[in-house]
Amino acid sequence: MRLTLLRGVLIFVGIISLLLYPETVSQATDEDLPNFDWRSDGYDFPVHDQGNCNAGYAFAAVDAVQAAIWKKDKVKVDFSVNHAKECNWHALTHYAGLPLNTCEGGNFKILTNLFTQEGLVLETCDPYVDYDTVCNTSCKSQYYITEWQQFGPSDKPASIELIKQKLREHGPLYSQMDPKISGFSSYSGDCVLYGTSTDPNKWTHGVLIVGWDDELSYTGGKGAWIVKNSYGTEWGNDGYFNIAYGKAGIGSSLATVTGWEKNSVFNKIHFYDEAGYTKHLTVSDLKSASSMSLFEIEQNEILLSVEFWTSDAAFVSIDIYERFDGIGLINLLYKSAEIDIPYAGYHHIKINQNLEIPEDSEIAVVLNVKNKFNSNLLTLDHHGPLSADKTWFRDTEGIWQSLPAWPGQSYEGTIRLRTLLIPEGLNHKIFLPIVSSK
Repeated sequence: MRLTLLRGVLIFVGIISLLLYPETVSQATDEDLPNFDWRSDGYDFPVHDQGNCNAGYAFAAVDAVQAAIWKKDKVKVDFSVNHAKECNWHALTHYAGLPLNTCEGGNFKILTNLFTQEGLVLETCDPYVDYDTVCNTSCKSQYYITEWQQFGPSDKPASIELIKQKLREHGPLYSQMDPKISGFSSYSGDCVLYGTSTDPNKWTHGVLIVGWDDELSYTGGKGAWIVKNSYGTEWGNDGYFNIAYGKAGIGSSLATVTGWEKNSVFNKIHFYDEAGYTKHLTVSDLKSASSMSLFEIEQNEILLSVEFWTSDAAFVSIDIYERFDGIGLINLLYKSAEIDIPYAGYHHIKINQNLEIPEDSEIAVVLNVKNKFNSNLLTLDHHGPLSADKTWFRDTEGIWQSLPAWPGQSYEGTIRLRTLLIPEGLNHKIFLPIVSSK
């Protein structure tokens, strides 16, 4: 009788739980899946050969963008890897850091800067070559990126659980690893690689994680990632390889794009951080900070969104003012709600109303950031050319200070403003319905 009553109580509790929390009861977690492979779900983008150029970072980054769009929008777009490696700011300037030229490596963040400022072009317009060459500026941009999230740092592999979760949520993911581990260059696809590499400075090769298999064994353990490389189909298992969880830096710099838009001739982006996010700073011991950029807006521009970089998961909001007089902000035009950003990366906040901007105005866009974990509140560009007092930060006394004029430093803010250009002869009421219907 007691067992029957207990069984009845458990069944009743189970039914109530199923009704209240159907997903938590009925859905298996990613950790419960012993294996998963996006190729089994239709991912069939071709494997390429980087040849004599260390362009794995560009292949993996472009692959990640293509995979994200394919997973979410169900369309396949073949973007140019060559344009990515040759037309980013570091390549164009041959900046005396990393890379010295396009075939000496790079990373997803460098390319995200290009993908957000100018966008991605088609492979047919700019086919890949395995050497450093000039940027082809004649190609039409097809998509631009509005959201890029980095789920793990560059000096530490993300956890197995997180990688599995993000793989299922977003599709194949960008990662970096050490290409110099034993057996990698001559890999034939018949084993699981498990070489150890603990120096993040050696995790220089970009690859694409497409799945996992908990049952794959290697000397000393079990469980491996299924990864796409850019050494051609004659290498490995038709261009893919298996590598043990946590080995050789796999899972470091884990990232993908989570927001994008089709580009058009009406799209315009205002920015001062030509090199993108290259450095971050704290503002004393503050747990929150405000920075500001000034943008000259013409009468034929409609404000779409504010875009920005963060170094951490954060709570973020934006304010837009009619102008800044050098000391204070004048006439609040727009104030967003505070949004919760889960990871470091590149983000945007849409401006959800048609703002009336005074004619030929230089508006002030303020970004308020509260990081969740680290105190690197200001994301900055310390490589690109400096503006004339167009980017600012609020110091500990609440006083606005010009970033380019910071004594002894060359800092530029990383706030951007995206707008829509209205063709001559049309007004807001005519133009917006035309654009929104496409």
